[in-house]
Amino acid sequence: MLLLTNQDVLQVLTMEKCLEAVEESTRRIGRGQLVKWNAGRVLEEKGGFGGGALLYTLRLRPMFDLVDSVAILRLNSWANVAVDMYGKTRHVIAPIAGERNPHNSEKSGWLHLYDMGTGRLLAIVQDRDIQVMRVGSVGGLCAKYMARSNARTIGLIGAGWMARTLLLAHCLVRDIKSVKVFSPNPNNRSKFCEQMKMQLKMEVAPVSSAQEAVRGADIVISGTNSAEPTFDPEWIEQGMHVYCVTGAEYDERMVKKADLIAWTYPESSQYDYGGDETEITGDPQEEKLAARKRGYSGYRTAGWKLLEKYASARVYLTDIIEGRAKGRNDEKQITFSPSPAGASSLVIRFAVLLPRLYEEAKRRGIGHDLPDEWFHQEEETYPTYQFR
Repeated sequence: MLLLTNQDVLQVLTMEKCLEAVEESTRRIGRGQLVKWNAGRVLEEKGGFGGGALLYTLRLRPMFDLVDSVAILRLNSWANVAVDMYGKTRHVIAPIAGERNPHNSEKSGWLHLYDMGTGRLLAIVQDRDIQVMRVGSVGGLCAKYMARSNARTIGLIGAGWMARTLLLAHCLVRDIKSVKVFSPNPNNRSKFCEQMKMQLKMEVAPVSSAQEAVRGADIVISGTNSAEPTFDPEWIEQGMHVYCVTGAEYDERMVKKADLIAWTYPESSQYDYGGDETEITGDPQEEKLAARKRGYSGYRTAGWKLLEKYASARVYLTDIIEGRAKGRNDEKQITFSPSPAGASSLVIRFAVLLPRLYEEAKRRGIGHDLPDEWFHQEEETYPTYQFR
């Protein structure tokens, strides 16, 4: 059995390989070859840090790949806390024991890979970096099929975990020449730009406002953990492709303005995060943002309800990849990839990515081999059970 840490993942997995696996998983979703069962559990506690909402999450997510006969079990656990940062409500991951310092981010997340032919546990993988790379690859996949082929510039809002992989993935699918970056923290955005400029060997410049980042860009990316919209849809021009990693980063005006809206799959909402049975009776946009600020209860449900109002504009990635639909019909259309429908949703995409990571790690001798007998149970002989 192979144990892969986040450091091992970074040695083995490239954004290019991740993007290829995410595209193949999306293809298999459309063909009915991936199956997901959601057994998630979400508990929300009123109050918490500084009077904000505390959401404790324990998620158990099995998924099955019927092509390669493997199963993936994702188990993660964390507390999500709403705090005020830079004058806006934002969410940080924090251990419950870390109440004195909610900015001290920790969580526990693991992916288990099973061979369903033998029942063997093949690998246990820390999920931080593979998760961030997976979500970034989904953004790149949307741009591959929906952004203009001659897109050369990116306006990026965010300078954290997600912004990094989103930028890398977009640069894989389009010949990007320059990037403008806005983050409310000047130090973060300057450091981010310096690092990405060195890695991508292109112009990556910090700017002082979200509007400046968006203005004139071919592709607009919002990759933040904001609890409210990060840009004004009035800034979005004809021909732009827009990607939002969370449902709080955009409002209904953006959905209404888009000519085409990416959904992964006709049953996307059934494959998205479960366990949220909150009834949405009011305006879905208002309820979505209110839910995001207080925690998560009702947040995704409201997001789905909002996007359903504009179903006439939606296009499925599964259909585009298979050639049954187009990502855009002309150069002037505004295309939009929103969460949860077309952005970071569908954790089931791990079902193709994880086996490929495992095989490459085994081939290169990366990871920590643990004795198989620690993880498998002998059933051929009857044991002697202790009486007293």
